[in-house]
Amino acid sequence: MKKSLPTSAKDTFSKNIGLVRRVKNLSQEKLAEMANLHRTYVGQIERGDVTPTLEAAERVAQALGLELWEVLQPSFSLDAIINEGR
Repeated sequence: MKKSLPTSAKDTFSKNIGLVRRVKNLSQEKLAEMANLHRTYVGQIERGDVTPTLEAAERVAQALGLELWEVLQPSFSLDAIINEGR
């Protein structure tokens, strides 16, 4: 049986911000505007093509109404966001 490798913080962050962005019905362009980042950079972050700086990661999380530590959790759940109306 093959063991799965732990997910990297970058991969976890990328996956989680993409999920939240889609649940909140935001385009990458709108999220980039809210985070004061370039649209293509947000797309690169979501695809895992780049590793964002801590500052950029925090700006993206905050633009989504979250704390950075929340979207770095591999066990991140959209339930809390949906139920809290964030």
